[in-house]
Amino acid sequence: MKKCTREDVKDLCLTVYNDGFGLVAERRTVDLNGSEDRLQYMDVAQRIEVESLRVKGVDVAEVNYEYDLVDKARLLRKYIGEVVYLQVKDNSQKRACRLLSAGSGLVLEDTASGEVLVDVEGELILPRLPQGLTARPALVFQLQPGKSKEMEVLYLTQGLSWETHYVVELQEGFLGLDAWVEVRNESGISFTDTRLKLLAGEVNRVCRELEDICYNAEYVCERSAVEFEEKSFSDYHLYTMEGVTTLKDNQSKQVRLFGVDGVPYRKYYEVAPYSEDARIVVEISNTSGNHLGLPFPAGTCKVYQKDEADQGLTFIGEDQIDHTPKDETVRLYIGEAFDLRCTRKCLSKVNSWGIKEEKWRIVLKNHKEETATMRVIHNVPRIAQVEESSHFLVRRSADQVMFEVELPPDTIENIEFTVVTDERVHVVKQMEKEK
Repeated sequence: MKKCTREDVKDLCLTVYNDGFGLVAERRTVDLNGSEDRLQYMDVAQRIEVESLRVKGVDVAEVNYEYDLVDKARLLRKYIGEVVYLQVKDNSQKRACRLLSAGSGLVLEDTASGEVLVDVEGELILPRLPQGLTARPALVFQLQPGKSKEMEVLYLTQGLSWETHYVVELQEGFLGLDAWVEVRNESGISFTDTRLKLLAGEVNRVCRELEDICYNAEYVCERSAVEFEEKSFSDYHLYTMEGVTTLKDNQSKQVRLFGVDGVPYRKYYEVAPYSEDARIVVEISNTSGNHLGLPFPAGTCKVYQKDEADQGLTFIGEDQIDHTPKDETVRLYIGEAFDLRCTRKCLSKVNSWGIKEEKWRIVLKNHKEETATMRVIHNVPRIAQVEESSHFLVRRSADQVMFEVELPPDTIENIEFTVVTDERVHVVKQMEKEK
């Protein structure tokens, strides 16, 4: 049977997706003169999805996936009832025995004397590798007659994944941003000298119950400074690494996605409805004018800030960001401010003939030694109007309003407003719907 191995690879491309799988596309040389009827295609991923195979260059009538890999237990099970040889230490002669059991211990029968040997010491020698066992996973193609010098094979495999890690350094008015991609390989095979592509986006796949396979992966971490080229592809974004790389089995590799300095940002403090705490927000406009304008794959962002006393960096928080297209805003919620507080109090409630009025006071306190921009979000009924407001407000959504206040150091400021809800309008609309 003709064999085709990784030594025959002319081109290898690996596309990794966010959801724990990858696409392997390779081109190999193969010397078929038309007389071969079977081809053993070696060195494929152990977690291959065989139903995803696409083969070009040869006419395949049938495919078998051989994954019964060699190990001690499998070898011995294959030789139960067969003749093996026992090599006793310090004895050059081999003793022919029939293997009776290989469970909790070896049980042998001497073919010459008929003696039964239990838990013997020595080296057990097997005549050959049993049929059906293979040292590496392989695809066996049943071929139609034909000549070929080259073939292409494409398949999906489980056990490949990638995620993005961002590192931000806050400076005075600007920030530095590095994006790294971590690629993991648990597919059961190493990919040598491969072109690497990463596809960002949610690719729909049919849900199915997969066999629960456990892998004891001891990751080897590597870091590379090779950057990626990004482009739109179909309805997703595709990142192609410059040059080639090697991704070993059970390895985690970090590759630089992009890096940029001098990015302007805005920092403010946001108070959610029903909360007294002010969340620290770092807001970045992802535009070309800000030295960005790139699609941000979803990932974790760690934020550092320089301590002016010793010029060292201090970790100040992290956040998870979603896939963010260019010309959109990236918001990082990195923690809660220690010296800012917000309290709310309903001063009065009046309900007169279906018109409800609520007077509110929001008290903002800044104990910092610098000015703080605070955004306060307040819930209101969908059909309500906000009147007599002491500060400018924005209708953030149908049921929320937002106040933005510049609060000087060591300052207390009150926001007062009235929420008016005409419930008669709601009743009329409900009656019209029921008609």
